[in-house]
Amino acid sequence: MLKKTLIVIVAIAVVAAFFLYSKSNRDYKDLGPQLKVSHILYNPNKPLPSFSLVDQDNQLFNNDNLKDGWTLLLFIYTHCPDICPTELLDMSALKNLMIKDKTTSMPKVVAITFDPLRDTPEVLKEYVRHFDKDFIGVSGKQAQIDQLIKPFGAYYERVIYDEKGKSVILKANDKLPESALQDGYVINHTAWIYLINPEGQIFAGFPSPHNPNQMADDIKLIMNQF
Repeated sequence: MLKKTLIVIVAIAVVAAFFLYSKSNRDYKDLGPQLKVSHILYNPNKPLPSFSLVDQDNQLFNNDNLKDGWTLLLFIYTHCPDICPTELLDMSALKNLMIKDKTTSMPKVVAITFDPLRDTPEVLKEYVRHFDKDFIGVSGKQAQIDQLIKPFGAYYERVIYDEKGKSVILKANDKLPESALQDGYVINHTAWIYLINPEGQIFAGFPSPHNPNQMADDIKLIMNQF
């Protein structure tokens, strides 16, 4: 009897190990052709770097906040005249669609600012909650944000104006003149939205423009096959 029990335990362990190995080594390329508006970006060999930011309530926001559930992550800034508010409106529409569907839960929405000099936690809180009370705004030190955006392939540049009114482009690591905060500046940036899996890894990306209906279909498919 003991021998049979041991055999069963060993068999279960082997099956479980095989399942975990297969899942961790799956590249999900077969899923790509089934998707309407997203691209699989999953690479288990390239996890997100460790980061330490703060959320809209001045609480620590790090890698652990992107685990144990699905997340839709986007990079924004609150002075954005068009792209960022449009993205957040799309996320609000997506949430309404998925709530009505009732077959899949809506991932949490996290908006990380490109512009922590102006986007303090307090500013972000008021801004993101204008679109949905459950959206999470994240700020922090510029160096930490710049480090985090690299694996996403996200890009931004600041545009200021000289004394003659000519536009001057500053790359991410260029020093911002002290007068820029008073005179104002805009930020050119990528506008992808990223789906983060429950292990805290980049899984898929949605380029703009965003179609909430098609995004909902892709997200449901991805979550069901993960």
